Amino acid sequence: MATAIFQTNSFEKLGELGRLTAAIGTQSPLGPVSTWSNALTSAVRMMLPARAEIVMFWGPDFCALYNDAYAPTIGDKHPNALGQSARIWWGELWDDLGPLLQGVRDTGETFWAKDRPFYIERDQGRGETVYFDVSYSPVFDDDGSVGGVLCIVSETTARVLSEREALADRARLWTLARDPFLIADSQGIWRNASPAWTEILGWSEAELTGRTSEWIEHPDDLARTRAELAKLQQGEPTWRFENRLRGKDGEYRWFSWTSAPEGNLLYCVARDITAEREAAEALETAEAALRQAQKMETVGQLTGGVAHDFNNLLQVVTGNLDILQRNLPPEQPRLARAADAAMQGAQRAAMLTQRLLAFSRRQPLAPERIDPNRLIAGMSDMLHRSLGETISVEILPSARTWPVEIDANQLENALLNLAINARDAMPEGGKLTIETANTHLDAHYAARDSEVAPGQYVVICVSDTGTGMDADTLAHAFEPFFTTKEVGRGTGLGLSMVYGFIRQSGGHVRIYSEPGHGTTVKIYLPRYRGQAHVPEATAAEVAPQGKVHETILVCEDNDDVRAYTVEVLRELGYRVIEAGDGPATLAALDAEQGPIDLLFTDVVLPRGMTGAVLAAEAQEKRPALKVLFTTGYARNTIVHHGRLDPGVQLLPKPFTYTDLAAKVREMLDQ
Repeated sequence: MATAIFQTNSFEKLGELGRLTAAIGTQSPLGPVSTWSNALTSAVRMMLPARAEIVMFWGPDFCALYNDAYAPTIGDKHPNALGQSARIWWGELWDDLGPLLQGVRDTGETFWAKDRPFYIERDQGRGETVYFDVSYSPVFDDDGSVGGVLCIVSETTARVLSEREALADRARLWTLARDPFLIADSQGIWRNASPAWTEILGWSEAELTGRTSEWIEHPDDLARTRAELAKLQQGEPTWRFENRLRGKDGEYRWFSWTSAPEGNLLYCVARDITAEREAAEALETAEAALRQAQKMETVGQLTGGVAHDFNNLLQVVTGNLDILQRNLPPEQPRLARAADAAMQGAQRAAMLTQRLLAFSRRQPLAPERIDPNRLIAGMSDMLHRSLGETISVEILPSARTWPVEIDANQLENALLNLAINARDAMPEGGKLTIETANTHLDAHYAARDSEVAPGQYVVICVSDTGTGMDADTLAHAFEPFFTTKEVGRGTGLGLSMVYGFIRQSGGHVRIYSEPGHGTTVKIYLPRYRGQAHVPEATAAEVAPQGKVHETILVCEDNDDVRAYTVEVLRELGYRVIEAGDGPATLAALDAEQGPIDLLFTDVVLPRGMTGAVLAAEAQEKRPALKVLFTTGYARNTIVHHGRLDPGVQLLPKPFTYTDLAAKVREMLDQ
């Protein structure tokens, strides 16, 4: 009895379960701890401090004794199950657990299992199937009989479920993969074929498995395929081996194989490269067409300075004709007709200037309704082949992209041309991204280009991670024969051809680029609606007037353009201050004591100060000053990444009396 008391006291020193075990009394079939046999108390003393999850079922009633590590395993059965019969507290799984425990008691032999499933209720009666690694061993009592069963367990539920999920994921990949997978034996007999084979070739899995692929191999590939199989049998993996297999429709398709032997099996994945092979021929045709197109007759190079000066001349002509038209007396119809004819001629000249600046082409086209996403997807293999392995290609089509009406072959040539330019800008490799999206261009956006009409467009963005272009290069990018490549690498016609083709098709092109940050070319194509666009008639515009207290500072280096602008603004009722360049404008700002409401400045100015620099310095002096830019050419000086900076307002040259009146009034009324 003294020994039992010593053991009872020692239980209390062995953690929370030791304290609870020591308190077991007559409510348990085991009785008080003081009445336990030496074998039982010794087993409990050994079990309680153990770090492993241990439960011992003792006696004919299989009363449960366990340690702290095991308690969480049974959830809310603890602590009521301690010292009580497992038949009661493990009742939901007793039909499964009972025979295992009884078998150990009866035979005295250990039962061991890995990932053994059990159904258990341990969370307020909620049942679940769990998994354990178990080892059930007999514990002998003082008289040598089996007194109980010591169970060392380790719950593996999380791992088992994770592995099963991984297997399910692999099965889903096997089922859903676009590339076909195959498991064959060492003799090449197909054992398992993924569903992609049926999707590509049309043969069912039952038709494909149980034999080699000789029956569907192209006759010219039989010897090569057998030689490759011999290498696999010798343990040598296969990389990019190509052969042809016959589909159920009788057509042969090309496949590129990657295979690896493992034991007596061959694990293979194939890639259908039929489209890629066909694209190679298409690429040769496209490149021939591109070379032929590059030989076409193009307009001569028109420098930015000439274009700017010509637009200034047109501004003077159209502006003064506008003044003349508005001031001719009604009793002089002959003069009015002459002025109208002159204005029409000047407007045609202005349009011609814009077309010359756009380097428009004259070529026969065969436009048709196409799906841009489908066309670009069909070019995927061609692009991969053209750009090489060092450049990755990502195509990001937008859902429900609108159709467009365009010459599909020429559009493919244009995109291929842009891709080749991108490749040359990434000599060390990089990434080419082609995206599509629906967009709407509003009047504000269209104001940046006289040939862009507001409306709905499909935009195709071609972006690279290459060297990019500085502002000077970007300004000349669309000019024919302009190139930054070394002699023999390019004709300088690529971008001008893209530009001309898209313009001729009713769309337009934008380039966004900075040195070291790559280039993005955006092609805007009008949405196709299946019917001709009928322009709506517009009511005659009335020029809004100014107010005498409103002051406008005009900065224009061309004397005639400045004189016309000042005359119009004064006629509209504004107070006007004029200057011929940036420094003179800043001096006028300093000299003027009263408020100045608007700075109207050309973008291109002499003496090294652009309109953008002038505007920034002017607004430092007068933060509330509003700025309106005008230009006939060099707009890149007021953009960043190819976009107008936030808040920038622009009135393109040549502008009319009404255009100027409306834009100034809009700016002042903001």
